Amino acid sequence: MPVLHTSHGDIDYQDIGTGDTTLFLMPGWCQPKTVFNDFSELAAAFFRVVIIDWRGHGKSTTDGQDFDGAALLTEALALIEHLGLNRVIPVSVAHASWIAVDLAERLKERVPGMIFLDWIMNQPAKEFYTSIKEMQHEDSWQSARNQLFEFWLAESDSPVMIHHLKTEMADSSYQLWRLAGQVIADAYHKHGSPLQRLDKLDNPPKATHIYSLDRNDEYLALQQHFAMTHEFFEVERLKNARTHLAVLERPADVLAKIMESL
Repeated sequence: MPVLHTSHGDIDYQDIGTGDTTLFLMPGWCQPKTVFNDFSELAAAFFRVVIIDWRGHGKSTTDGQDFDGAALLTEALALIEHLGLNRVIPVSVAHASWIAVDLAERLKERVPGMIFLDWIMNQPAKEFYTSIKEMQHEDSWQSARNQLFEFWLAESDSPVMIHHLKTEMADSSYQLWRLAGQVIADAYHKHGSPLQRLDKLDNPPKATHIYSLDRNDEYLALQQHFAMTHEFFEVERLKNARTHLAVLERPADVLAKIMESL
């Protein structure tokens, strides 16, 4: 695999497919780029596809220092410039979407659209913050992480899903899970919610939220109302997926919606 050398480590990435438009695939915190394995193979028939492993994630290395979303944004921008990508569609899992929005602000007209996958678009419930607090302590982080895995699986018995969560994501260190909690909580405290963050964008690109885990109709209605008052936004709750990772559970369905949205 090719790597981008930085002062904080080597960033591992994959670059497949061809075309003027590049899907820039961004895994969530504590998640290797393998979450996009099946999706990227399908998408490469239609787009150039670049998948990044964040600093300290997957096959990318790190200098061991703490980092935040701004640091990951810097590395995403560096990779985009390194590869000479001119028309970029960020496709981000969960809270990597905060970075995707920052990316769109920085690159402006080079980002004609954004795809968010299963991002908590409203202010999270108190249980969310309880879990994050437990992630900050060495005696409780693994229990909190395992509870998240079960919640994200939504009773799925898919070997692919179970392997990704309980083997690949479980390989991420305490430091990464601790940092993830800190950075994600800080983003919600700063912006209120992703919808509030999007509301403040000047000349925003088209943005599509594709999700499957939360089946609450009020949550869907909240996003549909936002879409009615913000022409650039649309939401799709997938019918045939139930887990937190529809891009892994139903990659063809996710790709079909992306192609419809662009």
